[in-house]
Amino acid sequence: MHTITQPDNIQQACLFSTDFVEIMHDAQHTMLLVRWLRPVNSHEYRLGIEETGRVLLEMGLQKLLINNQRMGVLTMDDQGWLAAISIRTISQSNLKQLAIISSTNFFQQHTNEKLDRRVKEQTPFFETQYFLIERDGLEWLKGY
Repeated sequence: MHTITQPDNIQQACLFSTDFVEIMHDAQHTMLLVRWLRPVNSHEYRLGIEETGRVLLEMGLQKLLINNQRMGVLTMDDQGWLAAISIRTISQSNLKQLAIISSTNFFQQHTNEKLDRRVKEQTPFFETQYFLIERDGLEWLKGY
C-alpha cells in the first residue's frame, strides 16, 4: 500500500493496483475510488469487481466512486454476473452513495442504468448519481 497526494492535497491510499484497475481509499472523505484504466476482458473485470466488493465490505464504507470511462462495454454474461455479485455485496454493505463516472458511449451509459435499476430492486436503498467528469462525482460524494 502506498499513499498518493493529489493536487488538492487529498490523501489516498492505494489498496489494489494493476495495469487495468486501481482501487484507492480516500480516508479524509471515507470513500472508495475505483478507476478502470483501460478496456478489460471478462477475467480482469471480475477480478477488479471482486476486489472492490471485498474492500467495500472489509472497510464498511458508505461512499463509492467507480470511474468506468476507459473500461469499455460489458458482455451480457458479465452484466448478469455483475448484477448477482452487486446484489449480494451491497446487501451486506453500508453503501449509501454510488457515483458512476461514465463515458459518453451510449451503450455503456444504458448498461450502467439498467444494472443500477436491477440491483436496486433487491438491495437496501442507496443513491446513485452519474457523471461525465470524476471531479463532479467526488464533489457530490464529499457534499454528504
